[in-house]
Amino acid sequence: MTRILPVTQEPATENLEKLDHMARQILSRIGIRVLSRPFLDLLQEKGVTVQSDRVVFSSDRVDELLARAPAQFTLHGIAPEHDVILGDGSSSVAAGYGCASIMDPAGNIRGAIFQDHVDLLKLVHVSELFHINGGILAQPSDVAAGVSHLAMMYATLIYSDKCVFGIPGSRPHMEDIMTLAAIRTGGKEAFARTPRVLTMISPVSPLQVDDTGLCALDVAGKYRQPVILSPGVAAGTTGPIDLAGNVAMATAEALGLICMAQVLHPGTPVVFGIQCYGSDMKTGNISIGSPAYALQAKYCAALARYYGLPSRAGGSVSDAKSLSAPAGYESMLSMFTALHNQVSLIVHSAGILDSFAALSFEKFIMDLEIIQMIRFYMDDMIVDDTTLNFDLIESVGPGGLFLTTMDTMKKCRSHTWNPCVALRGHLAGMSPHEKLLKNIQDTRDRMLARYEPPRIAPDVLGAMDTFMRTKGVDPDALPLYP
Repeated sequence: MTRILPVTQEPATENLEKLDHMARQILSRIGIRVLSRPFLDLLQEKGVTVQSDRVVFSSDRVDELLARAPAQFTLHGIAPEHDVILGDGSSSVAAGYGCASIMDPAGNIRGAIFQDHVDLLKLVHVSELFHINGGILAQPSDVAAGVSHLAMMYATLIYSDKCVFGIPGSRPHMEDIMTLAAIRTGGKEAFARTPRVLTMISPVSPLQVDDTGLCALDVAGKYRQPVILSPGVAAGTTGPIDLAGNVAMATAEALGLICMAQVLHPGTPVVFGIQCYGSDMKTGNISIGSPAYALQAKYCAALARYYGLPSRAGGSVSDAKSLSAPAGYESMLSMFTALHNQVSLIVHSAGILDSFAALSFEKFIMDLEIIQMIRFYMDDMIVDDTTLNFDLIESVGPGGLFLTTMDTMKKCRSHTWNPCVALRGHLAGMSPHEKLLKNIQDTRDRMLARYEPPRIAPDVLGAMDTFMRTKGVDPDALPLYP
């Protein structure tokens, strides 16, 4: 008979030391290939050791550059009530990111459109679970690819006043993103003093970084804006099949990019964000719903604490092909892992299906309930004289009924778990699946009905519109929905 043995929450220090030692060995003996001659020359000018087309960092140099990065920083919302601190032991959640397709409950796929992005902006803005909005919530197929980053950022800045997820890209692309955000938040000088736009940058695994990633790193650092360094290494395909080797290589990639960020712009706020996947060895596809993904996320959080940096990992993610049982239990595992291990920033917290291939509005609503359930569990229970309530138990006595007491009447709406989506009570003539979809749709409709746009000063909105037009985008022609 197989027994499940208890495991402590924090990985053993010895394991972290071994992973760190291997990552440093990779950085000093193999290095990171830089797929950009200008950046290779620039890094060499700034004192980085270059060997052929690679940069290498000794262990002492890694320590020196890590010391320049802040252990925590405040990411400021457009409205100050949405400010969050990354690296203080708390967790902030962000929605799905990067999907170009929308999946319906039956698993049918269609291309995402701009209205999907806007609807998601509204849902994120209304939900009290999120303090970060924007990024690529849904890559729209009805907006020209060359300006879609501007269109998505413009919509984020007018539909929400939370913290802003940026969109990485080429140097002109990044400059446009930063300029537009600066107009919305008080001008470039004030913008460069305050971390506001968080940009996620990934290397080209294994052990490479391209010009686009380095341009994003450079421009974000120039404006003193924070970056998530997020290698997406899949065990058995773009990384070693042993999870330890996979995590060690991803750590080397993340540390290498952190070192480059600090060389280019010392003090740039960074997030250690290794995003390590499993692999389906039958197909070669990545697997984000497996326990391998969750286990590596646990080590991401522990390594970030080991280095004294904020962390990033995935949230309610799944390989499921539709709104189904696997979509629920895979998402619960990964989200519980991230929250339980105090990951600083949890991306992909709502809506992801089919190994990042699609986003589902129905799963988005279900994932909000998953987050609420985990937080209810993690808040624990208060144990004191009031909650133990001996007098109540004595007054009801053996064989009595607590349901009809005034104490229960007063607390029944606030002291129990009351789901919006999960099925309870009568089905009102519907099948369980029909009732579930109705609960999801009703919840979505209530959220959208509560949406109110943030107030924007007319001169600020006018300046944003003018900037957009100089970039060849007429805001009046964007499919912006009321």
